[in-house]
Amino acid sequence: MNFLTDSLLFAPNRDDLPAGFAPLAKLPLVIVVGLTGVGKSTVIDLLPPDVPFMLLPNRRQLTDDIIITALQLADGETPRPVTDRLKRFEYTARYRDKFGGGMAHALSQLSARAETGALLLFDGLRGLDEVRFGAQYLPQARFLVLDAPDRVRLARLVTRRDAFDRVQLQAPQAGQALAERLAAIAGIDAVFSVQELREIARTAQAEGWLPDDVLKKAAVIVEERRNYDSQAARDYLSGTLPPAQLLVIDTAAQPAAAIAAQVAEWLTLDNHRQD
Repeated sequence: MNFLTDSLLFAPNRDDLPAGFAPLAKLPLVIVVGLTGVGKSTVIDLLPPDVPFMLLPNRRQLTDDIIITALQLADGETPRPVTDRLKRFEYTARYRDKFGGGMAHALSQLSARAETGALLLFDGLRGLDEVRFGAQYLPQARFLVLDAPDRVRLARLVTRRDAFDRVQLQAPQAGQALAERLAAIAGIDAVFSVQELREIARTAQAEGWLPDDVLKKAAVIVEERRNYDSQAARDYLSGTLPPAQLLVIDTAAQPAAAIAAQVAEWLTLDNHRQD
């Protein structure tokens, strides 16, 4: 067993849990589903104080504490931080190949204090494999799916300036325009059209975005799309779960405060409560 916090531990062996702890599969849990930049953290931060919940360590921390550490140890390496976003995608893909369900598998190995009675909230799962595993092995979980167009996500990632979004870029050729550098990202044509890339470049110039910031964020979005099919995940949940266990929101369609109010209402309605 490995304690992640005072109230949460990583315990694949459930036979010797400390008193007061129970596996997440037996506890009320809300899983937020969505790719980077859809607004998960913003919505969670705006939930009103009368919605009692305990926020679990997020995807980033579980990737560090469980997924990357486990694979480095299996490789005979001393665990070390991995900061490059694209390298982290490689680790999570390897973990998903080894343990079906990827991050959802890691989440299912956790146990938490059960006596608090607070709703547990996890940010978050991505893609079909993860949500399918989560729905099957965390049967009491409800799923909040947040989505946004890739252009919107890109703008949010550029403007939020998160130091976590680190990517190694190739040096540009002399005089190469931003739209050309974007088009050179492997796989970007599966996410953005040529016209969209030109529009992104024009927006970057008008807004004063740094070209390297745009390129790094675009590379993150492309790699996420390569690894996680958000539409397939949403379709699976919509076709599998009853309405009380699922809420789907396009975060580009309304202000964040309105979305948080909608989520709060969904979390507190009596017919959404789990026994």
